[in-house]
Amino acid sequence: MRVPYIFIKTGIAALILFLAGCVGNEPLDPVAPEENQPVVVEEVSKVPTEVPETSEATETSETDSEETPAATSKDVVPETTESAEEETVEPKVTTVPEETVEPEETVVPEEKTVVPEEKTVVPEEKTVEPEETVESVIQEEPQTTEIPVVPEPEVVPEPEVIPDPGVDLSLKNGEAISLNPGEDNSGIEEDLNSFFVISGEGYGVITYSFSSLMEEVTRIGNNEVSFSVRDEGTKLYAWIGNSRGELVSSISNTANGNILNYFRGSVADALVNTGEMSLFIKASAVLDSGAPVEVTFGGQDHFEAGLVRPVEFASVSKVGFVDGVDFGEKGSYVSIADLLAPVDWRGREFSEYPNYWGYYGVQIGDDPNKYGFEVLVHTDDVQCEISGKRQAILSGMYIVQVDPAKAKKSSDGKYFLVPDPVRPNSTVEIPVNKYGYLMYFNNGRMLTADFKLFVKAKVHYGFGYLDTDWVCVPVGRTNG
Repeated sequence: MRVPYIFIKTGIAALILFLAGCVGNEPLDPVAPEENQPVVVEEVSKVPTEVPETSEATETSETDSEETPAATSKDVVPETTESAEEETVEPKVTTVPEETVEPEETVVPEEKTVVPEEKTVVPEEKTVEPEETVESVIQEEPQTTEIPVVPEPEVVPEPEVIPDPGVDLSLKNGEAISLNPGEDNSGIEEDLNSFFVISGEGYGVITYSFSSLMEEVTRIGNNEVSFSVRDEGTKLYAWIGNSRGELVSSISNTANGNILNYFRGSVADALVNTGEMSLFIKASAVLDSGAPVEVTFGGQDHFEAGLVRPVEFASVSKVGFVDGVDFGEKGSYVSIADLLAPVDWRGREFSEYPNYWGYYGVQIGDDPNKYGFEVLVHTDDVQCEISGKRQAILSGMYIVQVDPAKAKKSSDGKYFLVPDPVRPNSTVEIPVNKYGYLMYFNNGRMLTADFKLFVKAKVHYGFGYLDTDWVCVPVGRTNG
């Protein structure tokens, strides 16, 4: 019996649908890669989408079957098997392994991962801002280190105790310090504080002492000297040449004052009589709390105190000579009192205070009640100035000193009997004067113009010996 052709096609289509359903429901081969399983399922699921096309074929086959006679089952089996084998190849032809290559397209996510890597650069650039803030913090560190320095001045106790940083002693009226002799001629005694105007508060007693600068002095006047400061600066010793050293000055710091003493002695008197003797003195002070404080003198760490010679002598004689008069006549002698015209340290002239001759004088002879000045004029060293030229006295000029202690007197005691320098064994009479005279006589050429004589003298008085400077004695021209 011949099976109709349409029947065979319908059976084959049903078989294909059955196989397709089985292939879609069976699990995949376990040997297949796991990562391809999802992809295979998706591709197999596409097989049913082809069923409508098959159904179209069945429809056409049904239409054909109506025209074609049906076939027997025997005839269908061989053809069906062959067609089944041939048709079953179609599911195998599905390029599932080939389509699994599509997952390799996952490179796209790998390309997308580049975007996060690029974005990570943004945080790295932003990290610059924290670094800048660190630098700003570092710049502020020096400011914080200055904070401990600010309170340091507050630790200093001086501003809390003393209004001024020290004590400054300025001279009263801006005058120099002069150490003058005492009233009893026993020496000098002065309160050093009396010389200064003291500025500064909060200090205790001021202590004075001799400065070490005294030991650097090597000459005073014409004298080679040396000094030694001892006993914490309160005593000063001095030597002149190879003479025996002696204590010349001391300072006593007591609650009653700061007393400077300058003693009498051969060395001390000689130094004072130079008129160039000075003392270098410094000072220190202690606060009430016991802390030391600096003492200055007009900004200096010491001051100089000049020792004033008790008596000064004139540089020009008060009375002069007259050239061409006879020896012993008025104009041929000048008293020593007028020649030297002494003045004490206060500026008082002896001519107004004649008692000063005894007050500042030395004992004369053996009489304890007789004091005065012993004066020796260097008559062998006299100069003259004629027509502006300074020179030794001219030939025929005589200079004679009359010493009242040695000169002979007239029988009535009113005149000195002075030997005549030109006529031997002859004397001239001049009025007695307790100070003596200096006499001049010109037995040479006559001068028609005024000129000057210059003399020096050594004086012995209550403060020792001193040498005067040149004393000028005016000489008037010849009368007639």
